[in-house]
Amino acid sequence: MKKVCTLFCLVMVILSMVSTSALAVEPAENVIDLGDGFYAVETITSASMERSTDTVRGSKTGKLYYNSTLIGSATISASFDISGSTVRATKATIDGEGYNGALFLDGKTTCDDEIVNGWASFKYNGVQKILYLSISCTADGTLE
Repeated sequence: MKKVCTLFCLVMVILSMVSTSALAVEPAENVIDLGDGFYAVETITSASMERSTDTVRGSKTGKLYYNSTLIGSATISASFDISGSTVRATKATIDGEGYNGALFLDGKTTCDDEIVNGWASFKYNGVQKILYLSISCTADGTLE
């Protein structure tokens, strides 16, 4: 009987690991050509929902490249209120960092109902590039 119970527990552990990894979803990436060898890769990096307050939080990260060299990264984070008949952005921030000799100069966000827009400015080899990011939320709490 002990062996049967042990085998059952082992099978349950293995099945729980399989189903967890099967449910894991890779974040979608969006590649944007900025011209002159510059391009950006956007990824929605996190999302959480608090049912008690009908608040959805999430962030989108944009990585700025020159040819294949990562020169900057910016993350726009936002909170959305989905409790009413319309979605409303309640808070937004943007942070950035330069890499491989690039400088993060500045960033700014604006909230417009269900959409948060932002930009981050970088300087690399004397060239200034602006990375635009936006994140929005639907009434069911889906971040886009």
